[in-house]
Parts: sequence; C-alpha cells; structure tokens
Amino acid sequence: MELRVARMTGIQVFPYFGSLSLEVFPCVEASEGQHASGGLQGMAYEALELRNARLMGELNIGATYIGIGRNETGEHIQTHWMYCTQVTPHPTFGISRNHRIPGVYGPAPFLGTSLFVTQEPLRNIVGLNGATPTNLGVAEFRLGDSGDLVATAFGVPHTVGIRIDRPFLPPHFLTGANNLVITGESVRTGQTVVLQRLTCLRASAPALFVQEDPL
Repeated sequence: MELRVARMTGIQVFPYFGSLSLEVFPCVEASEGQHASGGLQGMAYEALELRNARLMGELNIGATYIGIGRNETGEHIQTHWMYCTQVTPHPTFGISRNHRIPGVYGPAPFLGTSLFVTQEPLRNIVGLNGATPTNLGVAEFRLGDSGDLVATAFGVPHTVGIRIDRPFLPPHFLTGANNLVITGESVRTGQTVVLQRLTCLRASAPALFVQEDPL
C-alpha cells in the first residue's frame, strides 16, 4: 500500500487517441500541478490535478489525455494516459488499472491524502477467529470502539475494508495476518456489518484491514 504525491511544473496536456496516428496540440497548459500515484493489491492508480490552468482547446470529462511536464528535480516526465474527471474549477485527470485483469481500466479521482474513502462510521468493532460469524463457540476479540467502513477510491473493482481509530489488536490480527473476520455496528443504522477474507495492512493507529483479492 503506497501513495505518492509530487509537484509538477510547466505542464501540457494533450488528447490521447491510443493507437491512432493523429497530429495533436496541447489542449491545456498549467504552470503547476500535483501528480499522484498509488497501488494496492494488484491495483494501480495515477492522477493529475492542474493549478493556474489555461484552456487551449476543448476538454471533455471522460475523454482520454496524457500529460507532460517537469518533476521536482527538473526532469521531464510523462504521465500514463488518463481520463478527464473534472474541468472546473480546475482540470483533473485520473486512471485506475487492475494488473490482475488485463485491459480493465477506470477513471480515478485526484487523492492528496489517502487511497481510501469513508463509506460508513462504525462502532463496537470485533474480530472473530472462525471462518464465519455464525459458527458456535467462535471466540471474539474487541478490536476498537470506533472506526469506519472504507473502500479504495480507485480500482476496478474497488476494495473494501475496515479502519479502526484506536486499535487494540491480538497477536493474530497484526500486520500481514490474513483470512480475518471483523464485525462492526453502523453508527447511522445500528446494523451489524461483517467483512470476511480480510488482510491487516497496518496494525498501528488507524489500523487498516482490507478484503483479499479473490483472483
């Protein structure tokens, strides 16, 4: 699990037509922007957010583009081709790829702080040592009082998981442990949320558990 965010300058964005051979001109220029990339369990993400941008041509949400510019050390860099995800108030571009399913791509938002978005606040988060939460005699371990149901903000398909604010984890729930079962109670509805096939990516606060890729 990783997320890298870097400043870019002198950016030009060109239409991307894949294998078609067409002369292209920059449709957007920007004095600066941020380039982000990350990866998780076979999925990769890349995005570009422009600042002080000037439109030179037509820019369409959902169309594909490629960007060039300079990184923080002054070297010329080129992005992967990306979908336009926003035109105003400032243009953004992004793509997500699933390396385990060749040819599967999707748009991705620009993320400056986390690869995950919150779906539902949780409380009373408990770990189970059985394969399913219905087994009789399954031991329970209270992992934390509060947390969130989360999902990757990129990827095809998305990966879901549980984040625990102030975790207290038994030894078999530490980083690298897999095939875990965790339950939590939705703060909003009171319903019990159960996730199986979880892997612990981070045991320190906030702890993070995500569902294992079935492929």
